[in-house]
Amino acid sequence: MTRAQEVRRRAQPRPEVAGLNAYRLRQTAAVKLNQNESPFDYPEELKAEVLCRVAARPWHRYPPVDSAALRLSLARFCGSGAEMIAVTNGSNEAILGLVEAFASGRRVVLAVPGYSMFAPLAVAGGAAVGTVHLRPDFSLDVDAIVQAAARSPDAAMVLLASPNNPTGNVFDRPAVRAILEAARGLVVIDEAYWAFAGESWLPEVSRYPHLAVLRTFSKAFALAGARVGWIGANEEIITTVRKVLPPYNLNVFAQEAALVALEHPEAVRARVDLIVRERNRMSAAMRVIEGIRPYPSATNFILFRSAVSAGVLFERLLQRGVLVRDVSAAPLLDRCLRVTVGMPKENDRFLQALDESVGVPE
Repeated sequence: MTRAQEVRRRAQPRPEVAGLNAYRLRQTAAVKLNQNESPFDYPEELKAEVLCRVAARPWHRYPPVDSAALRLSLARFCGSGAEMIAVTNGSNEAILGLVEAFASGRRVVLAVPGYSMFAPLAVAGGAAVGTVHLRPDFSLDVDAIVQAAARSPDAAMVLLASPNNPTGNVFDRPAVRAILEAARGLVVIDEAYWAFAGESWLPEVSRYPHLAVLRTFSKAFALAGARVGWIGANEEIITTVRKVLPPYNLNVFAQEAALVALEHPEAVRARVDLIVRERNRMSAAMRVIEGIRPYPSATNFILFRSAVSAGVLFERLLQRGVLVRDVSAAPLLDRCLRVTVGMPKENDRFLQALDESVGVPE
C-alpha cells in the first residue's frame, strides 16, 4: 500500500471534534476536594439493600429498556407524571441527547463561565456553540442571551446551570423567566446542585413547553459512581429525546441504587444539611484569611479568588496534600479556584493549607 493510499484510508474525525480535548483530571491527593462529590459515601445499609436486589436480578437479561420503575419513582418524588421523565447515564448523557435531538446542525447558546462539559457535549452532538459572558457579579446578561437565542435564526437551544458551576450562584428567577419568554428554541436548565439551593424550575415545565430541567444522583444522593441522571420536561420533549438515547442506557446496578436512594429521602436531606453547614463554616473561615475572597454559594462547593496566582496556589495546596480545582482559565475567573465541601476534618486541613499557602510570597 502506498503512502497516498494510507492517508486516504485513515479515519478522519470531524474537524470540530479534532479540536476538542479529552476529559482529563488529576485524581490523587490525601484530601480530594476537586470534583464536587459528596463527602459522604452511600450508606452501608443502603449499599447492602442494593446488592441484595441486584443479586436477585437475572444478569443474563437486559435491564428494563426505559427504566420504568425508576421513572415512576422519580415522578412520585417530584410530583409529575412518568411520561415527563427520561432517565440517563449521568446528566452528561442527558445534555448530549438533548443536543442531538434538538440542536444538531444548529447553534447552542451558553452562558460562561459555566459547566465545563456544556461546550464539548454540544460540539459532540453536532451543534455550533455561541457563548455569552456573565456579568462581573456572575448574573445573567439577559439582553445578550435574548439577542443570541431569540434573534439568531439558527439558535436552537439555551443551556444554563442554576446553581451555576463553577460560580456557585443561583440565577435570578426574573432573568431566567425573561429568557424563557423570549427563546424560540429549547431552554435547558441543569440543576445538578438543586438540593443545596432549595429552589427549582421543575414545577415550571408544565407552563413552558420548551423547558427541560436536568437533575443528577451524583451530588446530594452520593451516587457519582452509579452515573444516574434524568430529564424533566413535557411529554413531547421526553418522547423526542428518548429516540436518540441508547436503549438499555442504565444498567441494573444504577437503577436499583437510584431506586433505593429515592426510598430514603431522609438520609439525603440530613446529609445535605450537614454539607450546607460545613459550606457556611468554610466560607466564614475563608473570609478572614488575608488575600482570599470566597464568593457566596448555593452549592456543595465554594469559588474563591486569591491574591496569589491560581496555578501557584493550586500547587502549594497540593504540596500540602489538598487537591482543589483551578478554574482560572474561564472568563471572569482570573486567580480563581474552586473547593468542594468535604468532611469536617478535610475542610479543616484545607483551611490550614490555604492559610499557609497564601502567606508565602510568589
